[in-house]
Amino acid sequence: MLSRFLFLCSVMTLAACGDPLFVFPGGALTGESAAPPPDWSAVADEDVIQVEFRPSDPYSHNIWAVGLGADLYIATSAEGTRWTPFIDTDPRVRVRVKGAIHDLVASAVGGEGDERGRVAAAYTEKYDIDEEDNWVTDALIYRLDRP
Repeated sequence: MLSRFLFLCSVMTLAACGDPLFVFPGGALTGESAAPPPDWSAVADEDVIQVEFRPSDPYSHNIWAVGLGADLYIATSAEGTRWTPFIDTDPRVRVRVKGAIHDLVASAVGGEGDERGRVAAAYTEKYDIDEEDNWVTDALIYRLDRP
């Protein structure tokens, strides 16, 4: 029991000091800065990407994402999560994909338009989400745009 506790404390300490680790959040992302690619389709090869929120006190997390041509999207439940208020306060984010860091700006995708439908369909296909229980249809969805 004590060994599990010490292991968990060690993992949490490591995660708090830098990059996100599994489900544990991290701080500022490290890596080479690069211009965002013209096409985010390569994100399809990645199970998760790493997104850094709140530039004043960096908080990063591993997040499912989909790339649809020139647009990159992340989503969370309709209730939001720990990082959603950070976007409301400051929409600037940094994304690490395949080792490169990209500076972007998060914009909420509202309404029930075609864009939401395309994102939900992409999540459904990429992550094998049951179409009848597709949480993305009601999710908070953010498009990560070039500044």
